[in-house]
Amino acid sequence: MKKLITPIVIVFLAGVIGFTLYKNKEEMGVKAEQAMKTSEFIPVRTQLITKTSNSISFTTNGTFIPSQELILKSEGSGKVVRILKDKGDYVSKGDVIARLDDELLQAELSIAETKFQQYTRDLRRYENLAGTEAITEKQLEEIQNAHKMGASEIKMIKRRLTNTVITAPISGYINEDYIEIGTLMNPGMDVVEIVNVMPLKLVVQVAEMEIANIKVGDEVQVKVGVIPDQEFTGKVSFTSSKGDASLKYQVEIELEDSSDKIKPGMFAYATFDYPAQDAILIERTSLVRGVKNPEVYTLEDGKATLKKIKISQLGDSKLVLLEGLSIGDKVITSGLINLKDGMAVTELQ
Repeated sequence: MKKLITPIVIVFLAGVIGFTLYKNKEEMGVKAEQAMKTSEFIPVRTQLITKTSNSISFTTNGTFIPSQELILKSEGSGKVVRILKDKGDYVSKGDVIARLDDELLQAELSIAETKFQQYTRDLRRYENLAGTEAITEKQLEEIQNAHKMGASEIKMIKRRLTNTVITAPISGYINEDYIEIGTLMNPGMDVVEIVNVMPLKLVVQVAEMEIANIKVGDEVQVKVGVIPDQEFTGKVSFTSSKGDASLKYQVEIELEDSSDKIKPGMFAYATFDYPAQDAILIERTSLVRGVKNPEVYTLEDGKATLKKIKISQLGDSKLVLLEGLSIGDKVITSGLINLKDGMAVTELQ
């Protein structure tokens, strides 16, 4: 009897186990089906499109640059025999910085002027004899050409003599010098670097929405990093007509009341103050593509709809909507990773 009961128990247990596994499989299938149904609706967050008062006053930073700077190069040849301005000196436009040896050129000029005087006398005599049989037309033409070439030779030597006197083409400080007494100069060699720091210019980068409001002549408040307790006033002197790869535009500001403490290369903040304007602002996180080809998803009838828009940048997190959406639209700001046009979505509260 015991031998008969044991197989019956085994069969019963196997049946219970099989039934349990079957029920578990059914439950897992239902859960999977429910999960698939749930995944058909991608959870998203949205932003309602409305007009807001947008303050376009802003502060940006940049560095100072000199008003002018150049490396003066020699136009003449010869040995440096005199240096009149040294590194750190201030020079005005036209000041003599150095002189080159001109002894040989002076001798060449003396010879050329003597020849030219002789050509002038010969030309006068030949012109008096013109029309007679004493000279030929060819002889008259030759002395005329010699007279012209003599004048040109004097002009060239004088120009070379002028180039032995090296003068400052702009006013400013000599920031670097490249010559010493005895240096043998040739055309194109560096002489000095001149930096004109009056007026100093602060160069900053601004976004396209900001550049649209900036005009040459606008007053700007400037704070210098190394002089935190003092505020300076400047005026916009230049705005670039073309942005760079990151859609930033260059603005130059001239300081009206500079300080000797401010040097080119120093860091400063510029504050632009303008009246607030009504605008539609959207989150930068809502962009599907970059700012060059901007697109966003809107929530319409429970589905995501892809739309092209036009924008302007305003800082790092906000964008100004110019075209493509209407007041009351809902822009999807999160849940964009697997989102496609026409997908069903559910709005998270």
